[in-house]
Amino acid sequence: MKKLKRILLICMLIIGLLLIFINPIQHAVIAHLSKQLNTTDYSAEDLQNNNHATADFEFDDVQSLSIAEVLKAQTQIDHLPVIGSIAIPNVDMNLPIIKGVGNAALAVGAGTMKANQKLGQGNYALAGHYFEEKDILFSPLYKANIGDAIYITDLTNIYEYKLTTKKIIAATDVYVIDDIPNETILTLITCADNGTKRLSIRADFVEQYPLDHAPAKLSEAF
Repeated sequence: MKKLKRILLICMLIIGLLLIFINPIQHAVIAHLSKQLNTTDYSAEDLQNNNHATADFEFDDVQSLSIAEVLKAQTQIDHLPVIGSIAIPNVDMNLPIIKGVGNAALAVGAGTMKANQKLGQGNYALAGHYFEEKDILFSPLYKANIGDAIYITDLTNIYEYKLTTKKIIAATDVYVIDDIPNETILTLITCADNGTKRLSIRADFVEQYPLDHAPAKLSEAF
C-alpha cells in the first residue's frame, strides 16, 4: 500500500512539473522554429517556388495552438512553404511568412489568408497566433503603434508599409481581408479577448525597394 502511494505521489509530482513547465517549453520551441525558418537560409527562387505549393486556407479549421501542434510542426519544418518574411522593428517582431493558414504554418510564423494574394498588390493579409505577455508569433502586435514601419520581403524586393489602423473586430468580420479598389494595404489579424474577437491591423503601402538597393535600415530589419 505504501509503495502504491509513493508511486502515485511521484506521478502527481511529475504531472505538476509538466503543467508548470509545459508553456515555457512550448514558447521556446515556437521561437526556435521561427528563427529556423529565417529567409537567410533560402533563395529568392526557393520562395518563388514555394508560392506554387498546395496550402490550406480554411479559417474554420484553425485550432488553438497546443504543445502537440507545435511538436507536429517541428516534424514538418522542412516542408513548410516559406514565401517571405515580415519585420516590425519597433516591436522586435521578425517572422517567416508561410503560405496558407494550416496549423503547422501558424505554429511557426505568419500565414497568408488568401490563395492568390501578391505582395505590393491589393490587400495582402496575414494571420498569426497570440500569446499574452509573450514576444512570439503575432503577440508583439499589441505593442505596435500607429505610424510604425512594417517591412515584408520575398528576397527580390522589400515592401514598406506604415501602420495606420489598429482595432478590435468581431471574429466574423472577415471582410477586412478583402481587396479595396485602388488601395494597396497590408492586413494583420490575430486573436483578442480569449479568441472571441480579433485584433486587426491595417498598414498602408509606402514604397517598394529592390533588395540589392534597399536602404540599410530596411535590409537590417531582417
